[in-house]
Parts: sequence; structure tokens; C-alpha cells
Amino acid sequence: MAHNPIYIKKRNEHIRNRFRYHRKKNPNWTIIAVIKTVSEEAFLSPATIGKILKEQDVNVPDVKTICKYSTKYLVA
Repeated sequence: MAHNPIYIKKRNEHIRNRFRYHRKKNPNWTIIAVIKTVSEEAFLSPATIGKILKEQDVNVPDVKTICKYSTKYLVA
């Protein structure tokens, strides 16, 4: 991907939109599960998705926590 700031801004906005979409569609999912799903759609690591979401003050866990628990999908 090019390092053009316009493209990065558009990518980050798309990531935030997909995060909001999955939070509304799947309210029972944990935040880590939503981040994992968005990361699979965007072909980025869950840590990168967490950093993008933290820019907009979304309450997401630490990057190490995301990587550790990224295999959990649903709250039992």
C-alpha cells in the first residue's frame, strides 16, 4: 500500500466503519472478536486495527491483550 496520507486516512476511516458495523451486527461479541474479524477483512494485524481505533478514543484493550486473546470469537 502506498504511504500517501490521503489513502491512509481513507483506510483508517474504512476500518472504523467496519468496526462500528460489526459492533452493531454482533452485540454479544467481545471487542477483541470484532477487531479480529475486521483485521481479517482488511488484511491487517489485530494490533494495527487496535492502534487505528485508539486514535479515535474507542475503548479498546492494549495491543498485547489483543494479540493474546485474538482467537476468542464469542462470549459464552
